[in-house]
Amino acid sequence: MNIRHEIHFDRASRHAQYCEGYFATQGPRHLLGVSFTTGVTENGLASPGSTALDDINAFDLAEVAQANLGQLNIITVSSFCGPHGVIWGYDVCRPAAGIRSLGTTTRRGRTAEVLDGGALRDAFARLVGSVDEKRFPMFPGSHLPAATKSKTVREEGVVYTGLGIGIPEDRNTAACLMMEDTGFIAGSTDAEAHRDRVLECVAQSVLEVGANQRVRYRTVFAGYAGTVVGAGQTGCALVLAPYFLLARDAFPRHRQLTGMTLEEWEESTGSRFLHHKSEGQHGWEDEFAEEFAMQ
Repeated sequence: MNIRHEIHFDRASRHAQYCEGYFATQGPRHLLGVSFTTGVTENGLASPGSTALDDINAFDLAEVAQANLGQLNIITVSSFCGPHGVIWGYDVCRPAAGIRSLGTTTRRGRTAEVLDGGALRDAFARLVGSVDEKRFPMFPGSHLPAATKSKTVREEGVVYTGLGIGIPEDRNTAACLMMEDTGFIAGSTDAEAHRDRVLECVAQSVLEVGANQRVRYRTVFAGYAGTVVGAGQTGCALVLAPYFLLARDAFPRHRQLTGMTLEEWEESTGSRFLHHKSEGQHGWEDEFAEEFAMQ
């Protein structure tokens, strides 16, 4: 039996409208979200002898540039999503139009198809929502384990992040692998000039580590985000891939997540998005908690 096809309430948060971080003491099953973004701020918070506040502001802007991942206590963990993990936007709730192929990559005699990692980033943003239009965000102030890497700069140039995610041939015995990269190209004024090279590097890095670990990856997601940092600015590039439990209201009624497209999921749960809920309105988890508890 493929355990990723068992998407029940055992992957549910304690909260109706909020996702929350996953910890092994809660049970093995969890989800993985994918975000890679950049943020830029005008300098103006530096105190004598310190630029930390501008750095924090740029990091904070990157956290909420797409998916709303602000107000969280991020716990940095390693970059493997094991057999009990479900990738949002891939294992469940893929876009109806499919995921664009970027071609193939080959290294050390191994070849894998490369898919657009931007599809995973978009799907995760459509789950949690934005700062202004929250859907099922992480519970404010909660502790959130995540694979993460960041780079903050105050020089003129391009700051970027790349992310490769390897999907193994046998997901029942091997983990998905995340390879995070961040970089800075001094003096550059074209944020997209090195995109293709970064994508190729992160894709090949997955196959290289796979060879080290004796794991074959049949599919690799590759994603890139970059931005120009001008004079008097601070920029941050951030990869943030949290391991989390799904808000109870984000489960569709009378239907499994498995097999639903992202658009079908939005139609099924849209009325329960946080920014649509009036104050005092409750979720539906009480009505269906007994049903899901028995699954």
